[in-house]
Amino acid sequence: MPNVPRSAKPIFRVDLFPPRSLSRRAARNIVLFLAALTTTIGFIFWSVGAWPVIGFLGLDVILLSLAFYFSFRSARQEERIELAHGNLRVTRISVRGEREEFDFQPYWLRVVLERGEDEQAALFLRTHGKSLEIARFLGADEKENLANKLEAVLRQTRCNPADIPI
Repeated sequence: MPNVPRSAKPIFRVDLFPPRSLSRRAARNIVLFLAALTTTIGFIFWSVGAWPVIGFLGLDVILLSLAFYFSFRSARQEERIELAHGNLRVTRISVRGEREEFDFQPYWLRVVLERGEDEQAALFLRTHGKSLEIARFLGADEKENLANKLEAVLRQTRCNPADIPI
């Protein structure tokens, strides 16, 4: 694959992140509200002598906090797809911050969307017997939109490379 410097301006670039509908602040507020509610309920049970219930009430707050923690931790992953002259680079950044880069020659590259059962889909970049699944965390409709965009941009770079701005 051609070695394209990172400073080269890409023709096409898309940054992909896992979708999250809840902000960190809203999640914190939910946990705080639930903690206040269970504390109030715990005091009521404690006042009537059922103090072991307090531990179980605190357990659900801890489990909800852990669920939010792992959800927001998985949201740190990222995929970046950049098309520069003569090279398509896919950069993956994992949850731990580990970076992987994959380079493809765009002229021979195929974008393949495979539909499975239950409205699931997998999006692959394929060339010369190699295959890379991209956008694993996106839904089927989002993968289809991304596949259409990538196909259009790749088609334009193959057919009219002179029309692309540098």
